[in-house]
Amino acid sequence: MHLNTLKLLSTISVLVVEDDAMTLMAIKQGLKPYCEAFYEAKDGYEGLELFKQHRVDIILTDIHLPEMNGFEMITEILSLKPDQLFIVMTSYDTDKNILSSIQEGACSFLRKPLEIKDIQTSLLLCCGKIKSTTKQITPEVTIDYRKESIYKNNELIFLSQKSHKIFWLLCYNIEKLVSYDMFEDYVYSGESINKGALHTAILRIKQQLGKDLVIDNIQNQGYMLKITYRPDK
Repeated sequence: MHLNTLKLLSTISVLVVEDDAMTLMAIKQGLKPYCEAFYEAKDGYEGLELFKQHRVDIILTDIHLPEMNGFEMITEILSLKPDQLFIVMTSYDTDKNILSSIQEGACSFLRKPLEIKDIQTSLLLCCGKIKSTTKQITPEVTIDYRKESIYKNNELIFLSQKSHKIFWLLCYNIEKLVSYDMFEDYVYSGESINKGALHTAILRIKQQLGKDLVIDNIQNQGYMLKITYRPDK
């Protein structure tokens, strides 16, 4: 593939989940030099944890993985970030696997043995489906999904590490309930959640981003980020 075409991958971060060391090495050699960030995992659990730790644009995963298979990992990730993009690869290319991949939201399906140029092409096609970059959520605050950046009155705002994860979990589920279990899983790495500490963190986010930011507490369930701001047409 032409180098100028591969430069289109320079702004995306990729997570590859593959338990075969040789296949993983080949994919790494074919992708890492061209991507903004490249992460690798050898099983579904490790892939899930890396997803929680990093901003990932596209996840390339095998179906048949140890500990947690690809479909189980995809289900877990989509429950936290419904718009996450996946490319599924497998040597067991049955109609059932293809159908399951589509149902799980995969934007592409690759059969093994893999050709690097096919992976590169799939990534390029998947790039076009990355969520639109910006959304204004209050008169002052605009968010950039692509970079997980926050702007208040056009100035870049930085939250603490935990507050950042709390806020973006809410953003990826705008107008939807984010349960205490989801916060526990995504923000607190599965540790038992302290509802008081979470409430305090959300109050700090609201103070930092302004009074127009609406994050409602749904009693005994969790929180919801609501968009009440409607710019004049």
